Amino acid sequence: MDNIDQYINAAATREQLGIAPAELQQTLKLAGLLQTSLEIESVLNFFLQSVQQIVTFDAAQYNFEEENLKLKYGKTQRHRCSYRLRLAGEFLGELIFTRRRRFSEQEMEYLENLMGQLIYPLRNAVWYQRALQAAKIDPLTGANNRAALKETIEREVELSHRHKTALSIIMFDLDHFKHINDNYGHITGDEVLRECVHVCNHALRSTDMLFRFGGEEFVVILPGENANGAIIAAERLRAVIEKHAFHNNQSTVPVTISVGTASLTLRESAQALIERADKALYSAKNAGRNLVKSAEELSNATVVNA
Repeated sequence: MDNIDQYINAAATREQLGIAPAELQQTLKLAGLLQTSLEIESVLNFFLQSVQQIVTFDAAQYNFEEENLKLKYGKTQRHRCSYRLRLAGEFLGELIFTRRRRFSEQEMEYLENLMGQLIYPLRNAVWYQRALQAAKIDPLTGANNRAALKETIEREVELSHRHKTALSIIMFDLDHFKHINDNYGHITGDEVLRECVHVCNHALRSTDMLFRFGGEEFVVILPGENANGAIIAAERLRAVIEKHAFHNNQSTVPVTISVGTASLTLRESAQALIERADKALYSAKNAGRNLVKSAEELSNATVVNA
């Protein structure tokens, strides 16, 4: 972009883009700016800020249901221009501009030309986001993985301390899972893990987050939930797993879980919270399995015994 003037003075380039010299200069600057980020929201922010200097609008909205993305800027108005973004047959979402007065033919032509600057950086940002998400997903079960758990629980603990809100977690594992693998085969064992995640996701709130901690052990983060609420949620999970029919060909595979819960205390770290839930889980296993034990229950028992 050091020789931007020579591009602006090239009549062929102007005619190809259908943009006047001043607008072309902004367009060429935009092309460089869009290469500076792989964050979808940043790419769109750069793009919309530059577009606003060429074609004014009151609001813009980006929708991409496949990626669960919906970004809105400004207050939606009556008149609109809508663009479904595609590159080599790949759908990349829809971008909508609105304002109080109609868009002229020349303005819509400008917008169409500017979309050519957006499409490749947006595709790269979408691919990048997908790669990041894939790195945080357990490939067997589709649950969030341990790397995602570390990032998420540290963030949730920090937010809980800052805003003085409740936070609890559940840890559970499948009882006698080795027995399932040995008696029904590892393929059935894998299917049991996948189905367990499916069943649990349907039993949890939309705000709760399920993670595969390792092997047959899982963690659920419960934002805004206190100790009693965590026990209720844990009992619900235990019950739905026990009642669910896990099938292997014509037979039914009996599956139960042992569960531990813990609620965040003042100034407690994420690691300490996990360790307390883990101790509660092993207390449930030692007490006979297919049970729920809370870290708070264990703590009170220790105080009484002391």
